[in-house]
Amino acid sequence: MPRVAVNKQKYMIKDLSKWIVGQMHEKGLNQEEVGQILGINQQSMSRRLLKSKKGADVFKQGELILLFKELEATDEEILRLLKM
Repeated sequence: MPRVAVNKQKYMIKDLSKWIVGQMHEKGLNQEEVGQILGINQQSMSRRLLKSKKGADVFKQGELILLFKELEATDEEILRLLKM
């Protein structure tokens, strides 16, 4: 099914979730370690990732900044993931 403008935000959130999980694997980080960066426990991180995979906006702006820094996001990746 093609992506439509009405659901663009939901698709972008799903893409962000996939990117975060991919970068976690690439860097060898687990949910507990990433949760500590955000100041939350492993269960909360797991719930946030599951909800974001369904298109729910669960990460705050400050948390995204921390994630992008720790997961070494390039400027191009940040623009792609956040540009509406």
